[in-house]
Amino acid sequence: MMKLLLAALAAVPLGLGGPAPAPGAPVAACGALSRVELPGVRIASAAPETVRGNEFCAVHGSFTPGTTFTIKMPTSGWTGQYVQQGCSGLCGSVPELDVPPLGYSCPAALAGKLALAASDSGHRGTDTQPATWGADPRRRVEFGLTSEHKLAGVATAVLRAYYGRGPAHRYFDGCSTGGRQGLTLAQRYPADFDGILAGAPVTDLALLSGVFNPWLVRHNTAADGGQILSAEKLPALHAAVARACGEVITDPRQCGFRPASLRCPAGVDGPACLTGAQVAAVTAFYRGPVDRAGRNLFHGGVPYGSELTWTWFIGPAGTRPAATDAAVIALNYLRYLAYPVNPPPTYSLDDVRFDRAAVDRLSIVGDALYRADNPDLAAFRGRGGKLILYHGWADGVIPPWSTIDYYRAVERRAGGFARARSFSRLYLIPAGYHCLFGPDLHRVTEIGVPELLTPLMDWVESGVAPGELAVPTVTATDPPELVRYLTVQPFHSGRH
Repeated sequence: MMKLLLAALAAVPLGLGGPAPAPGAPVAACGALSRVELPGVRIASAAPETVRGNEFCAVHGSFTPGTTFTIKMPTSGWTGQYVQQGCSGLCGSVPELDVPPLGYSCPAALAGKLALAASDSGHRGTDTQPATWGADPRRRVEFGLTSEHKLAGVATAVLRAYYGRGPAHRYFDGCSTGGRQGLTLAQRYPADFDGILAGAPVTDLALLSGVFNPWLVRHNTAADGGQILSAEKLPALHAAVARACGEVITDPRQCGFRPASLRCPAGVDGPACLTGAQVAAVTAFYRGPVDRAGRNLFHGGVPYGSELTWTWFIGPAGTRPAATDAAVIALNYLRYLAYPVNPPPTYSLDDVRFDRAAVDRLSIVGDALYRADNPDLAAFRGRGGKLILYHGWADGVIPPWSTIDYYRAVERRAGGFARARSFSRLYLIPAGYHCLFGPDLHRVTEIGVPELLTPLMDWVESGVAPGELAVPTVTATDPPELVRYLTVQPFHSGRH
């Protein structure tokens, strides 16, 4: 697609005559980009836009089979750096293009000198709306494999039209589904990006949405269809884990907390203790999906320290488990995206089976479209690509175990720790929640978000490899106050 785009672009007269432009300055008027004709691409608008006081040329459009995108280009002083942003959940809307998520203190980002782009990954909608778009196989492929690869080609063509040259350095920044997109690019399209930030990646969407989330919901469902454990008990549970293992857990695998230690006295049920049924449910959450013989069906359960994020699958008293976010997105996936032929509309999470046969059925489509755990990154490494993975130790939405397992496989495939370290890093952030936000996913956690875009750029452009991170710990006040910095070393399988 890239060759077709650039060939078509060469035939588009934009009136580029006159004196040579200043470095990073446009060679065409922003509005002229609306006349660019590219195969399979529709430019809906191109107009100036102000973002955080910085001036951009904003291009909005779409490409087949129905992917909507936005590209924002500085009207002056472009650094030659292009940053593409991933989406989250089941996508369905174009992410806001303000400052790249992990570039909040990157000087070029704050000054509005980076070219930015993002897409809706091939469809419109939200995680809670029925994913009926999955009836179109092309949109499944777009969501799972191709949207970000195509966008990289479209953006390069538009940048050439505006600046007279393409990007000097190309970066991808995504978390959750965006993390999966980043890994997919490194594994399947290794020439698209020079540097990739992949946070809390969904390495296997079929297992996450088709096994792990249903396991959590089902094990919190009582015989009457109500919840076994409600959100009102989560603060006390989290406090008990903190007392047992520390407020900032640097490795949940070393935590020896026992849910039974919080058991209520006989005949008592209150917010500070767990009934026998609740102890069993919490134990199942930490254990993770297994079959009847006790064999693992996933990478593990929710980590110790993640309890405040369990509102993902546990609601306030009176909530039906089927109404929680985890239940809704899992059922959406299973009904519309998981199988070659969709199940009947009556399909529910009660129909999920926790056995190897069920996993194998999910893998038919999942492995082909949504899986991003191929450890062979030789092609990406061979062209100088750099990858930074990160994951919060307290992520209860996508537990860190799958990322750890993946990076260990990368080390083995690369020929050992030293070779893997030459092009990749994994950072595990103590007490970090999902995508380092939370626990409600809408505010920054008390464990501050490290800035990773600048280290990635330094690695790609100057050969300066990232070392330890200084992760800020702040108060929950408004405005927050700095408490201390946590020092986080890159993951090393020999030490972890």
